[in-house]
Amino acid sequence: MTSVAQSTQTLRVLHVEDDFADAMLLQQALCDAGGYEFELEVVRTLNDAKRKLARRQYDLIIVDLRLPDSIDPADTVRTAEKIARGTPVLVLTGSARVDAEALGPHLTILDKNEFFNGKDRTASFRLMRKVQDAANDALHL
Repeated sequence: MTSVAQSTQTLRVLHVEDDFADAMLLQQALCDAGGYEFELEVVRTLNDAKRKLARRQYDLIIVDLRLPDSIDPADTVRTAEKIARGTPVLVLTGSARVDAEALGPHLTILDKNEFFNGKDRTASFRLMRKVQDAANDALHL
């Protein structure tokens, strides 16, 4: 089997993020990584994500932990996993160090501060690799 990284298939990603700048930083990082086909849609709330997921299938959902309609990280994860209906969920948050232990080992939790600090030129490639790995692991590729 081929992985998402090796496939010519477009990776469809739904990004649940209320901070416009952070949404743009993710998009820029994925573009900077280059060589990969992806389609990124951004919504601001879990309710918006639920509506999108009712109409379309995604390969991966990337969610922030604190959103306008869900400020408790555990509730955000529970709701995201429920509405995902089997679609892999990756957490990208500025509070990863604080929240990772409480949320458990079943999640891939990435720290925005690691990838969006502007100091590491390889950050975009590492982030894209994490996105691919999350999709591949959940899709058992």
